[in-house]
Amino acid sequence: MHKKIGIALFFVILIGLPVMTFTHLPKDKKPFSENENRYLEEYPEVSLESIKSEDFMNGFDKWFSDRFYGRENWISTKNKVETAIGKSEISTVYTKDDQMMQLISTNSDIGTGCDYKDLDKNVNVINTFAEENPDIPVYFMLCPTSVGIYGEDLLPDYLKNVTEDEQDVIDYCYNKLDNVTGINIIDALKASKDQYIYYRTDHHWTSLGAYIAYNAAGDQLGYTPYSIDDFTKTVGSESFQGTLFSKTLDQSVKKDEIDMYTLADGSVSTTMEISNGVTTTEHDGIFYKEYLDVKDKYSTFTGQNAACVTFKNKGVSNGKSLLIIKDSYANSLIQFLSCNYETITMLDMRYTNLSYSDLVNVADYDQAVFIYNCITFAEDTNLAKLNLK
Repeated sequence: MHKKIGIALFFVILIGLPVMTFTHLPKDKKPFSENENRYLEEYPEVSLESIKSEDFMNGFDKWFSDRFYGRENWISTKNKVETAIGKSEISTVYTKDDQMMQLISTNSDIGTGCDYKDLDKNVNVINTFAEENPDIPVYFMLCPTSVGIYGEDLLPDYLKNVTEDEQDVIDYCYNKLDNVTGINIIDALKASKDQYIYYRTDHHWTSLGAYIAYNAAGDQLGYTPYSIDDFTKTVGSESFQGTLFSKTLDQSVKKDEIDMYTLADGSVSTTMEISNGVTTTEHDGIFYKEYLDVKDKYSTFTGQNAACVTFKNKGVSNGKSLLIIKDSYANSLIQFLSCNYETITMLDMRYTNLSYSDLVNVADYDQAVFIYNCITFAEDTNLAKLNLK
């Protein structure tokens, strides 16, 4: 009887899941998943050639994986079962004491990949950029993620032994720099680890974490940071569930808060110019408050990532200009850095195939700083575009 029940359930899933999937397809050809912050796979093109080359079957497999009925419920159930049987890391995320942390490891079954050869390549890109632009000082801010701050206290010993220590990753990269200054922020973040400096459910630092990095970087970048008491904090949302939640769908972890900081005296206001190298749009202010009402609440800070964004900071008249080459950790830093620079431009090489010289004239800037978190920097393949001519 048990075998018969098992066979019956198997056929219900084998037949029922595809039927339910095809009868409940979204109307959009390429729908957007708010939970995963990406567009889902399109149905592959059917042709004799694509069938022979297996492109169709590979594409269909990806399409069905993205679209099968009740996908998020299946994933949530799978993760709950794995947790119940004692698995401590789910989809490379370890959760302890209401804090999610994304692991970084050379073992892709445990955490996101860290290949030191890839680190060497990306550090060499930074060194080459500095060599090509000898007239401006170049800096590198390699930012720890939450596991780099809390891992020592929260990770069990067996995970400490198989994951990379982000302090070691930062030291390794800084020791490889040539005519580039590494900016030390990890000590200040570790000293503040009892504060709310990283989101519980997302891989980014909070606005307070970004402030601590801004404050720590002042000496090396040559500006006098404002006190945290000089800012007014506005709570934009208390229901943020970020990228690490999307990997685990673990509702047991407390939702996060999105905080926005502005100078209390109102002396600085900012306008943005967003460019893809061809067209340019403008935005008044740093924040996009419409994102507070959707899943991707971190995009409240400077909006969606773009190839080139320039900030003109009215009320700052020191003539100082800063070029940032970055990942999204830099986005929440702008609310603070904009108080100390008249002009800031951010380049995100993930969103362009152009050379940096097609987007900006480096000679127009007083300083250049690379801002990446450890996990993105270890995986990034787009930074090499800086070498395009």
